[in-house]
Order: sequence, then C-alpha cells, then structure tokens
Amino acid sequence: MTDRKHEKHLAYYRMLEALQTARRCVFCDLECKGIAMYFGGLLYEKVNDPGVRAALLDSGGFCPRHAHMLANLGDGLGTAIFYADQVRLRREFLDHGIPLGHAWDRTDSACPACQTEDRMRTLNTRTLLLGLQDQEMRDALAASSGLCFPHFVVALKQADDSEIAKDLIRMQKERLGSLSLQLQEFIGKYDYRRTDEEFNDERDSWLRAVEMVSGVKDVF
Repeated sequence: MTDRKHEKHLAYYRMLEALQTARRCVFCDLECKGIAMYFGGLLYEKVNDPGVRAALLDSGGFCPRHAHMLANLGDGLGTAIFYADQVRLRREFLDHGIPLGHAWDRTDSACPACQTEDRMRTLNTRTLLLGLQDQEMRDALAASSGLCFPHFVVALKQADDSEIAKDLIRMQKERLGSLSLQLQEFIGKYDYRRTDEEFNDERDSWLRAVEMVSGVKDVF
C-alpha cells in the first residue's frame, strides 16, 4: 500500500502515541481513560449542575455496567447526589404509576456514559483508519499490542478501503497466531515432564487471551 496525502491533525498524533505506549488493545486503553475522564468531570464539576442532573433523569440513569464503574470510583457524595434523583424517580413510578415506557425503563442505549463511549469509539476508529493510509501509522499498529477482537470487528466494519481492511485482517491473524502459540506453550508447561521449565513471555497469555476475545474488563 502506498502512502496517501492527507492532512494530519492532532488526533492523528494522539493515536500514534497511544499505539506506541499502550500495553493492551489501544482502543480499550483510550476508552478506559476517556470514560474515567468523563466520570471525573461529572463528579468534580457537574454534580450540582441542574441541566446535567435533569438530562440524567430523562435518560433513566446509567446502565448497570457504568453505574458500577461510577460507584467504584469511591466518590460517595457525588454518587449519592446523582442517585438520590434516580431513587426519587423510581418512587414516583410506584406512587403515581408512571408508564413502563418512561425513560428509566429502557435499554442501555439511553445511558449517557454509553453514548459518550460510542462517540469516542467512532472517533478513535475513524482516526486509526484514516491514519493507516500512512506507513508510520501502519508500522505503529503492527508493533503495538493491537486491537482486541471486538474492536477489530468495529474497525473492519468501518474500513471502506479494501487495502486497509486487508492490512487489518493480516495483522490480526498474526496476533492471533502468536497468541495461540503462547497459549500452547503455557498449557504445555503444565505437563509433568516439563515442571522444571520456567514460564517466560507466555506466563500471562491466558489473561491476554481473555482480553483479546472479549476486550478489557468493563469496556464491552
């Protein structure tokens, strides 16, 4: 594939740096950092913002995955303020018979954190796919931890350039092949005839296999 001329914006260089520094799926890494910043902004700047609280009420609150992520941050006061609204909403349902079609009786697609995550995912995917027109970005992706399979599927679906799609598939196959060999080595060292052998790079292959197949915890 030959390099194509396109303007490189700040997002390009951020993606390049992320590929060079991430030790797991770069999209998982970026989304984990992004959603942490999102919750941090809510808790430290928006807890008493009437508009934010009204929007959260209208949406029915966070999905279970993101609700537990919020709770795990340990900000009792901020979480209590947000969830006092949510508890009141559900009491009103019981008191006044709000129809089941009301905001809180919905799918996770209404969760504000999910919507934020979706926007990040779309932007990251577009940035990478556009950047892969350049050899610099292709080299960075090839040398990185790459993409987990769920994020790979997202990227492949959005890749409307057949050459870029082929590159993505080739690199993903190489990663899966390498991981498969490490898993076999890990399993093999549990053979009683090899108990004196030390574990090396394959020691955490079982954990990396879970992340490869399912993505990093709490991302999907």
